Amino acid sequence: MLRTLALAGVWALIATAVAAPAGATTSGVSSAYTVAGIETSIPTNNTSTFAGSALGSSLDTALWRASVVHAPLSGCPFGSGTSCTITGGSFSLTSSSGAQISGAFVGGTITPVAQQTPCGKQVFAVTGTLDTTNGLAAFAATLTHYRALLFGTCITYFATITGALQFE
Repeated sequence: MLRTLALAGVWALIATAVAAPAGATTSGVSSAYTVAGIETSIPTNNTSTFAGSALGSSLDTALWRASVVHAPLSGCPFGSGTSCTITGGSFSLTSSSGAQISGAFVGGTITPVAQQTPCGKQVFAVTGTLDTTNGLAAFAATLTHYRALLFGTCITYFATITGALQFE
């Protein structure tokens, strides 16, 4: 478990340390990206943060990070058929060309998809609309929480996210 936490910390540092050169534009950015990452913090105040890497449709690579503000997940329990609303958050992507895109979540949902009981993986569908410096974008991903029993309590100890980012 310590190795997993260390890996999460390294990814967070890498994503945070990348900055676009002065005067960088969005000209070196693909129109679509396949994204993969990890949750970099324990969700607090209904905010989840993620960081990871991306591969663009133009074969450029990128680092991305997001902070997603959402309604409490307890409000959309598994099996209820309900989704939790994304109420805000931020997003940034830095391409291997040095181009940087930033923006905000302006809508979306987190929908419970599957859960292993009594304390296994949880899978959520995440769909969001982003208003970015490169125009509107659609974010669609699968969030997987890995959980285990610890002293009789089910805890999430790691989370991954994979999906796509498509600029309109």
